[in-house]
Amino acid sequence: MNTANALRETSDALLRDLDVLVTLEEEKRSLEPGDPRLIELAERIQEIAGRILDGSTRQHELTRVVNAQVDSGSRLAPEASIEETVRPIHAILADWRDAERRAIVAEPGSADEAETAALVGRLRHEYREAQQKASSER
Repeated sequence: MNTANALRETSDALLRDLDVLVTLEEEKRSLEPGDPRLIELAERIQEIAGRILDGSTRQHELTRVVNAQVDSGSRLAPEASIEETVRPIHAILADWRDAERRAIVAEPGSADEAETAALVGRLRHEYREAQQKASSER
């Protein structure tokens, strides 16, 4: 995978995790003290926060590589911003399918159900944007 695609993929994963984190945190805030879901949601939030930390570290490393590529005039240097680098539609669809499968087996009312619902929404949005960009380039 080239650095432009790796940077886009890492950025997209961070945005998805941030969206899910906000969704779960908002749900957690609405629960009454003593609700057993508080612990489940807090654990899931901690898990996602760890992924965000790892992803931000990876993104930092990738941006250093990209800047070095640009500075050296490398042919491998990205030619567009992260926003303009579209993730392949097949990759978005694969992630979306995985999230839909997780949503089907998630226990109703669980942190996993809330996480997968947010993830499915984010991937649906990403897919629409990729479709629109592909249509406008034709």
